[in-house]
Amino acid sequence: KTQSKEHPNFATMTEVKQSTYGKLGIFATKAFKTGDEILIESPAVVLASSTAGKQQKPEASIKVVPASIDDDLHGTFRSMIAVGKSWVENSEKRKSEILDLYFPTAESSSKIEDRIRNVAKEALQYLQKSTKSAADWESVEKAMLVWSCNSFQGGRIYLKISRVNHSCDPNSVIQAEGEDQKMLAATDIALGDEITISYLGSMMYTETEVRREKLRKTKFFQCECVRCVGEDIAARIPCPSDHPRQSQQSLNEDAQYDDDQSVQYICASSESSALEKFEKLKKSMAVVTSRVVGFLEEQESAKDKNGEDNDSNDEEILEEHLGLARTVMGDKHWTTNLLLLLLLDRRLSQMSSTMLTTQQIPEMEDVAEAIDSLQRLYRYVESLKLKLHPGHILGDVIIGTARTLVSLGDMKSQKYGAEWLEKITDYVDKFESQGRQKVVSTLSVAWKKHDRDSSDDGKNSKKQKS
Repeated sequence: KTQSKEHPNFATMTEVKQSTYGKLGIFATKAFKTGDEILIESPAVVLASSTAGKQQKPEASIKVVPASIDDDLHGTFRSMIAVGKSWVENSEKRKSEILDLYFPTAESSSKIEDRIRNVAKEALQYLQKSTKSAADWESVEKAMLVWSCNSFQGGRIYLKISRVNHSCDPNSVIQAEGEDQKMLAATDIALGDEITISYLGSMMYTETEVRREKLRKTKFFQCECVRCVGEDIAARIPCPSDHPRQSQQSLNEDAQYDDDQSVQYICASSESSALEKFEKLKKSMAVVTSRVVGFLEEQESAKDKNGEDNDSNDEEILEEHLGLARTVMGDKHWTTNLLLLLLLDRRLSQMSSTMLTTQQIPEMEDVAEAIDSLQRLYRYVESLKLKLHPGHILGDVIIGTARTLVSLGDMKSQKYGAEWLEKITDYVDKFESQGRQKVVSTLSVAWKKHDRDSSDDGKNSKKQKS
């Protein structure tokens, strides 16, 4: 059991009312500036872990899952049973507050929500057969559904933050502080605006259909946010009419890398009509997208299970996927860029580890490749024109690249590192810890040591002449 805590003025800073997304949402009753704290809240209850593969799998002893449940929901079925068993431990007051959160009913549910209602029904039947003690089974079923739609990582449910709706272009972000969650304004929010967050993590930077499918499978709704019904910039590929494909639907090298930024692009999502005349290309794109989504989901699952990226065994696979994505999709497609981000992050970690253990600076070719990758990633993220600052997804690799440049020791490299850090200074000041701010501040001024040394040398030379 936990005791919820929140910003003392939260009740006057926000209100709950009907959202354009069809459910209740949280709205601002005052204006917020970028970086303002909107809310900090402790979980009202911690039920079953909502992340498959965490330290212990809920009800792992359940070997047989009803045939009516889709394969991708087997873990959810087991977790729902754990939710039902833990539900009776909560006070009646807390139960009432939790059941006031959204859950799909027979009257309101869509076909997408019917999947999760079926899982809850099967989990309830399992509990009724295996539990001897009496229980309020209607309440148990509702709790399972509330958990499936509202829980954060670790099965934590919050009375207020769990009400915040999703947007693929959110205006606020969540930061974890132990079990607490802190919500900050990611951009200026006007009085009366709905406050939104993303439920997608890095998958927010993918194309519309991939984002929607992820939300359908994990949160059981069809996203109709402004970004999802607008132009699908993340799905841009080199125009097949202007840049004819070679064998295996591959682009030539100039079109793949677009070094001079002269390639003509079209937005070609899976639902686009732009590829009607290019059936072979459509099939190749579908294969690439499926493979990349599967690979990224495996990485996410491994990180949830082990607490770190699974980077020791699959870098070769990552490079193969990146090569395939770039060959078919080009430089500005989301598949190329998310894989490139993952690879850059790993390469920077390897360079940093090598410097610490051997005291040797990285090879210049490796540094140049890292800078090139970062430039491409920054262009991609900026092109999406999201409310979130690029630092939210690129902060780590920008700091890592700057650290590598500073380690080279010459003033030119260190100044260039400082230029990259300048791009995220505002983000770091508003969203990063004091320790992180200190690191960025130190790296940003490393080049000035050369100016001081030069100045000292000049003074010493004058003294010697005199």
